[in-house]
Amino acid sequence: MTSLSSPVSSSRAPRGTGPRLRMPATRAGITWLVVLLVVGALLAIQVGRQVYANYSITQQAHALQQQIRDIEARNEALRRQLDYLRSDAFISAEARRLANLGHAGDRLLIIPPGSETKLPTALRPKVTPQKPLLEQWIELFFGS
Repeated sequence: MTSLSSPVSSSRAPRGTGPRLRMPATRAGITWLVVLLVVGALLAIQVGRQVYANYSITQQAHALQQQIRDIEARNEALRRQLDYLRSDAFISAEARRLANLGHAGDRLLIIPPGSETKLPTALRPKVTPQKPLLEQWIELFFGS
């Protein structure tokens, strides 16, 4: 043998020398395997149902909390309105509006019809003639 040739037998151990797991080949072993698979499937289904029930209950709780916040906001608005309706300012305003009542010292001012005068020319608003729409658009976009 020359130094370039490899020896016929190698020092490596064959692949399958470690512990081997054996599949149950008997009927009893297969039966136990089927029973374990069925029980595992039933447990998985039950866990899935519980997770879904928990999710739906959480969603309902969030919806109810939002409704509670909305109702509390409406309740607060109604409480503020009730406080205003019970105030002296509202009672006084309603008495003036409905029964034509007033406070002591109030003066009534009645303007007879036809006595209105026109505004002086200095106070009148200046009316500029309207430009055509096309010119208004051109002025808006191109700033002429």
